[in-house]
Amino acid sequence: MDELLDSIRILERRKEELLREVADVDLALDVQKAQYARLLNDQAPIYKLPNELLITIFITCQQSLRHSSKATTTPFQVVISHITHRWRQVVLSTPLLWNTINFRVRPMNHVQRHILSQLQAHLTRSDTCFLDITLDFHIVDNISAYLSLLSPESARWRRLAIITRYEQIDEIRALLRDAHAPLLEHLSLSLGKPQDGTGSLSPRKQYACVLPTITPSASSLRFVRLAGLALGSLHPPTSSITTLHLDGWTRHYMTYDQFKSILTAATSLVNLSLNQLCIHHPRDPFEILQPVELAHLRNLRIRGTCRPLSLMRMPNLHSISLQNVDTFDSDAIPSVQSLHLDSCALDRIEIDHLIRSFPAIRTLSIDESLPDIYDKLIPETVLGTSPANTPWPHLQTIMQHDLLNTDVPQFCHMLFDMSRTRKELTKVCLDRRSRTVLRAKLRLDWLQNLLQVENCDVEEPWPLGLGYEDAHDLLQ
Repeated sequence: MDELLDSIRILERRKEELLREVADVDLALDVQKAQYARLLNDQAPIYKLPNELLITIFITCQQSLRHSSKATTTPFQVVISHITHRWRQVVLSTPLLWNTINFRVRPMNHVQRHILSQLQAHLTRSDTCFLDITLDFHIVDNISAYLSLLSPESARWRRLAIITRYEQIDEIRALLRDAHAPLLEHLSLSLGKPQDGTGSLSPRKQYACVLPTITPSASSLRFVRLAGLALGSLHPPTSSITTLHLDGWTRHYMTYDQFKSILTAATSLVNLSLNQLCIHHPRDPFEILQPVELAHLRNLRIRGTCRPLSLMRMPNLHSISLQNVDTFDSDAIPSVQSLHLDSCALDRIEIDHLIRSFPAIRTLSIDESLPDIYDKLIPETVLGTSPANTPWPHLQTIMQHDLLNTDVPQFCHMLFDMSRTRKELTKVCLDRRSRTVLRAKLRLDWLQNLLQVENCDVEEPWPLGLGYEDAHDLLQ
């Protein structure tokens, strides 16, 4: 038995030595296969491209996939870094592939740890490049660890968007109060969540403060969005801002003096968006409110109520967009040339008010919520002779969205009469649904012979000319 036991031990040691030798051979084989594959890859045409051209291709692909529906959860730069050793070296040494940070943080602990490590990797590998940052905290109540990583890099911020469903005002204020952000151009803050129906009967309370409390050194700031609880608590200086979004969808209201102080300080304002903003007028019925003078404002978008229109004087306003507006009455603004109406259930009298308030409209965008406007745009005739009281006589383009089957006769009748009486009207733009409805009614070819017909399937961003996509526009 002792001899057999010694023999077994000898064989086990020999087996271990052989397994180690096999492992060493496998390792050497893998290394040589990798070397051979690298040499083989180097002979491919794409590997003959210089690194500078390869970097340009990678950056172009990353930008095209960033807003594509085919984009995966794994970042593009991570995917391509796993293809070849050379590509990995190029990716890791290209800061412009890492300076865009877009993370949606979920409450699972392992996901948060993974995103923290990813955030640290982006900050390190982006080197000294500017940073475009979006952090969407989806039901995450502790955000301090993420903000503490961003704080030392504030000098590189170019765009910063923070979205959270909780009320982490203090943490975000601490991040932004003393931040040195000379490159910051775009700031979007959305705190809390829209009020649901269960709290619709609760009384509103006044916003706490609208004075500047954050980013005192952001001299390049041009774009600001304050949504939810950020409005009334996290206000930056607005003197250099050209685009301002005020999204007041929480159970708060703003006094007229607060509203006036925000707009008065925005001396360079060109684009203004007001979403569900509740403004309380003074209780004294005899107090006369002086409208805020917005001399440079060109584009205005309002959702929910048109009451703010009476609080502003806009002599150079060019375009106005109204969404989910049920009533309308305003003084005349003769400079407006573009009018966009979306889900506005206005009756015939209020449509008359629209025509009276904006007499110089050249571009009109409408949807199925305004069937009465088709009859209103047909010129009136006196004793069957030349048209009189022509509404919007300078109208050049009509954009129609979501045309209904029942409205096809009125729509075509309007265009037929307008084409005979107006030389200015030359173009009609239709979305996919409207074209389908007209084609089914055998009217699309007829319309194409009558006027120039173009497609308008993609919703144009607001405001035009921003230069980049505003992915957190709450009104789109």
